Amino acid sequence: MNISEMLRLAFSVVADWRVIVTAILTVFIISLANYVIRYKKRPLSLKKRKALLKAQAEAAAAAAKTEKKEDGQGEGDGASGDHGKKASSSSGAKKK
Repeated sequence: MNISEMLRLAFSVVADWRVIVTAILTVFIISLANYVIRYKKRPLSLKKRKALLKAQAEAAAAAAKTEKKEDGQGEGDGASGDHGKKASSSSGAKKK
């Protein structure tokens, strides 16, 4: 077998549709496995991060307002006022 016959045989093997399909599927499967192994959730972009922080701050402010309104309505009770005094006196005892 001389070199020209060997090259013809190699070309016919490489040009076969089964070899081409197998090579493409192998590359695809290896790429998919590599993606799954190295997948990490990317951090938020600067714009999205700022928007998220702003939304969280607004939600916290709204929650604080509702708590203040609820606390303001309960101050008329003697029980809630006495409870606040007990908590402050007990915290003063802990400091000493």
